[in-house]
Amino acid sequence: MFDDWKQAWREAVDNFRRELAGEEGTADSRTRAMQREFSAAENALDKLDGEIRRARREAADERENEQVCRRREAMAKKIDDEETVRIAVEFAVRHAERAVILERKVEVLIEERSLAERDLGAMRQTLEERGVNARLNAEPDREIREIFEKREHENRDFSRLEREERERAAEQRLDELKRKMRS
Repeated sequence: MFDDWKQAWREAVDNFRRELAGEEGTADSRTRAMQREFSAAENALDKLDGEIRRARREAADERENEQVCRRREAMAKKIDDEETVRIAVEFAVRHAERAVILERKVEVLIEERSLAERDLGAMRQTLEERGVNARLNAEPDREIREIFEKREHENRDFSRLEREERERAAEQRLDELKRKMRS
């Protein structure tokens, strides 16, 4: 996904620059093309914002899962269940490692967004210098944004269900280990 929006962003900026240089078409058609490329670049920036939100959410989920494992570790230590302690520590470490990676991903995406925002600002300024409204029609953008928000909401629900299923499975494994230990 990251590579897809990045490629779309590069294409939009490259097309904008080609139009600006006047490589093809009349001035009016170049201006309209620049407006379209500006709109495409804005949409790519919106996608990047969604990716940042998603990565932040995933990092927070991993930190939460790490804390759940740490609580399980503490409970297992209280009852002297070394196998459960080992498993809880192992999973806590995995969640912590994934959280660190996702947090770094957020930082990189924010830096990438900063660069993209600068490019978009330059495109906006160029259009304004030509006396052109940078926006062709905000309505399609609103519709696209609503679609992405709906998908993001669905992804959030799916992630929650997956996390709950992982927790149920971990609980079952712990219960099974405890039964074996008692036998």
